[in-house]
Amino acid sequence: SSPINFTVTAATPPTVSMSAPANNAILVGPTNITLSANATASTGSTISRVEFFNGSNLLSTNTASPYSYTWNNVQPGIYTLTARATDSNGLVTTSLPISITVRANVAPTVSITTPNNNATIRGATVSLSASAFDSDGTIARVEFYSGNTRLNYTGTSSPYSYNWTHVRSGTYTITARATDNNGAVTTSAPITITVRRR
Repeated sequence: SSPINFTVTAATPPTVSMSAPANNAILVGPTNITLSANATASTGSTISRVEFFNGSNLLSTNTASPYSYTWNNVQPGIYTLTARATDSNGLVTTSLPISITVRANVAPTVSITTPNNNATIRGATVSLSASAFDSDGTIARVEFYSGNTRLNYTGTSSPYSYNWTHVRSGTYTITARATDNNGAVTTSAPITITVRRR
């Protein structure tokens, strides 16, 4: 027969990159982290699967776009994440690694600013104020307690102040409790007040 000429070209592997989380992200944990990747196959092939790895540990396998996975309850630590795409020709590409840091939540600070410790209040109304701060987030709420009883107040923004009314004569132990946006709770040092209605 007459000879024919043809050219065999090597198949091109897929491309893949991590789109979330951001490289060098710093998160407060334990937390849930959404991993996402973009993967594209070369002409004539399709993406068979995309796998997410923490180091060499397989976290998830996706067989259809969008390629995403929610990694739950991630504890404090430093993690190296990659996505690995496999196409219909069996060719594999691993994304550039990204590094993330999950650090432990720092609990808020809180203190009662008024009244002073050992104050004597004359009358049936006690004005309570507290100062609260969270170094790595925000204050979600501040509450006041008399002993183990929560008073009818929840402050979600500063100033954290409450007029406790119809207070009977007696001696009370007052605390303020601050909760941050990650659920960490701190109780202030207690103060003792004496209420004299007459």
